[in-house]
Amino acid sequence: MAKLSFVGNCTTHADTVISSRLTLVLRTALVILLFFASASLFANERERSPNVVTVYSYHLKPPFIIDEAVNSGLYYDMLSLLSDEAVEYQLAYMPRKRINKLLENNDLQGVVIGVSPHWFSDGDKTKYLWSIPFIEDKDEIVSNADTPFEFQVDELSDKAMAGVRGLFYVGLNNAIEDGQLKRFDTESEEQIIDMIEHQRVNFGVVSKSTLAYLYDKNDYIESIHISKVPHEEYFRHMLVPRHLGSTESHLNQRLQSELNTPEWRTMLRRYGVDFIEIDGGNPEIQ
Repeated sequence: MAKLSFVGNCTTHADTVISSRLTLVLRTALVILLFFASASLFANERERSPNVVTVYSYHLKPPFIIDEAVNSGLYYDMLSLLSDEAVEYQLAYMPRKRINKLLENNDLQGVVIGVSPHWFSDGDKTKYLWSIPFIEDKDEIVSNADTPFEFQVDELSDKAMAGVRGLFYVGLNNAIEDGQLKRFDTESEEQIIDMIEHQRVNFGVVSKSTLAYLYDKNDYIESIHISKVPHEEYFRHMLVPRHLGSTESHLNQRLQSELNTPEWRTMLRRYGVDFIEIDGGNPEIQ
């Protein structure tokens, strides 16, 4: 009986060992399966996540950028409409000098919004890729209504102008370099208007889009005189480095789709900006 009892106890112990090993194997297999399942889900999620493209602006002014802290402004709303499941466009500020340096070295990993080819010495659009135009704008010559100034390039002698620091003004920069025109730099176009109001300069350069946005928000705008001849008229595009060809294709596809939609027009009207209607591929100002 003792022998039988001894054999029975050994059998029970062996079963326990086998069961423990089987449990360990099953647990290991389960962990491996969960790992690969999680990896697969993560990979699928990455495939579904949009590619993020940084869109740089060096214009810190309304209506384009109103408040960086809360992502308020036309450019934020515009990029939200242009983003889709494939590409997410995110706005960031970068000074013009920094953008120039990166472009010179072919190191700019992103897009520049709201610019004209002529501002980048690319009137024939061969140095960079360009989106279709999405805003028609112009730089107005503004002065105090009590001392109005009508802009003429050959009548700049002994005049003083206000401009935004770091910006290049076609034609005016030549007069400044020749000593005919004095330039006083500000940090914003709103500061230019303030200098005009207090008659600290003869005139300043402010974009039409900014004037239109500020007009209903500031009483002193009524004391501003706008020259019949503007400094410059232009379309705003997006500059795309040539190594980002797929981004240029996506941008133009999305712009073509959105430019004529009610949502796009409502957005521009909210900021007092004229919209462009695409008719057969050709932009028309509305």
